[in-house]
Amino acid sequence: MSNPEESPASIAASSRNAGQADVCLLLEGTWPYVRGGVSTWVHQILTSMPDVRFSVVFIGAEKDAAGAPKYDPPANLVNFQEVFLFDPSNAAETNGGNASRGKWVAAHQALRRLLLDESDGRSEAESDRLLAEAFLALSHLAGQVPFDRFWSHSETWNLLQEVYVRHFEQVPFIECFWNLRFLCEPVWRLLQLTDQLPDARVYHAVSTGYAGLLGALAARSHRNGRFLLSEHGIYVRERISELLRAEWTGYAGRNGSGCGEIAPLRRLWIDFFIEIGRFSYHSAGTIVSLFQRNADIQAEFGAPSKLIRVIPNGVKLERFDPIRENRRQKREADPNRKIVGFFGRVVAIKDVKTLLRAARLTIDAMPDTRFLLVGPTDEDPEYFRECQRLTKELDLDRFVHFGGPATPEQALPEFDLMVLSSVSEGLPFAVLEAFASGMPVVSTDVGSCPELIEGRPDESPVFGPAGRIVPVGAPASLAAALIELLTDRDLQNQLGDAGLSRVRASYAEPDIISAYREIYRELAETPTAPSPQPAGQTTA
Repeated sequence: MSNPEESPASIAASSRNAGQADVCLLLEGTWPYVRGGVSTWVHQILTSMPDVRFSVVFIGAEKDAAGAPKYDPPANLVNFQEVFLFDPSNAAETNGGNASRGKWVAAHQALRRLLLDESDGRSEAESDRLLAEAFLALSHLAGQVPFDRFWSHSETWNLLQEVYVRHFEQVPFIECFWNLRFLCEPVWRLLQLTDQLPDARVYHAVSTGYAGLLGALAARSHRNGRFLLSEHGIYVRERISELLRAEWTGYAGRNGSGCGEIAPLRRLWIDFFIEIGRFSYHSAGTIVSLFQRNADIQAEFGAPSKLIRVIPNGVKLERFDPIRENRRQKREADPNRKIVGFFGRVVAIKDVKTLLRAARLTIDAMPDTRFLLVGPTDEDPEYFRECQRLTKELDLDRFVHFGGPATPEQALPEFDLMVLSSVSEGLPFAVLEAFASGMPVVSTDVGSCPELIEGRPDESPVFGPAGRIVPVGAPASLAAALIELLTDRDLQNQLGDAGLSRVRASYAEPDIISAYREIYRELAETPTAPSPQPAGQTTA
């Protein structure tokens, strides 16, 4: 933001009571505190629809870790709320008032049915009903009761012991106790927020996980808004990957788990994210995926195929006309220039270390090559320091430059080709921006990159390849592709022209914004079903 001391919350405060928003965006760990990726898309949505009134609910881990906002809030942002799920300062969010005995009974009964009733043969519809009942009953309680009071209640304790005996007796009770607490407490904070959500005609979560759960709760509560769920990556798959690597969930008993088995507490967390992901999918009126491969994975994790629509990312093409001309002039002025550009965050998921190892191999073959790595380095400072150390170890100081944050106007004219070495992506804006600038891209085989670079099977007309695809984590393959392109300027131009034609045909920003406008309109005009009531309760 231009003024880092002024948060979206303070800027939007004057209009908090300005009435119902058209769309409430539910964001986990992205805009306005993180640059690039999903945040770029969020800012694009906000600023490309100035006539639409937006609210934003930001869900983060801890306030101190969020840092300063990175984006200026637009004028059509009428409300900004934030909740930090693991922040100690949030430990006493409620006033500690007394809840009625009926709310306590309803909450514990709903939890007991969900956790201890026989689940074998339970249909998805029945699972959805039990989850909705439990979350709704707990939300009525959470609005009046701090988590510590709920967690120490005698009936909660009895339920916890029964769950332990039935499912986790092979692990130490203390391990089970703390894992269940760490799993439940952030959900409690979301439940406390449910009744405080800003009014909106449509609730739009940009992932499953905690944001998707909050959207599902909004859709299934008394609110009149409808729920749109869109995903850039597949949240459930990403969490599973993290959990399978995590050490703190790995207790497997004295004898260890068998080959291929997943430790019980690790399975607990994996099942939690799978289940709330499925619950979010089934609560949505429409589900959006960036590309067909991700849509297929969403369906595997429980998304109803009939609800899924594919809408890619898009770029504002006219912005890149002067960038493309500036780049052309620089290349003509230096016919022998060989600059490989990286445009993104220096974080582990971008696998910059593999890029550096490929740079060493490329420079061994072509010593006049230079690598310019442009993008924020402060999101994961330790990883950036590791990259700096590796740069020195590989004797790359004269050949590799970390340029820090820059705009496309500043960075892209300096590149002859762009490299993407990521281990995971959705549909990266960096590739679209490279194409709009007329340059080829060498990318790992992640996300939508194969169809971006090679074209979709149904592409018509066929534009041809716009770069090269290489395996993940393979420096030699990455270097070979870079060397191939760096030795042939005519090939660079040919691939760059194909990318430019592809982005003009399929990834123009106005088409993407129009598609979301239409979804917002459709959902806002769809009648909502009556909200479910916990068993044993009736409306007043």
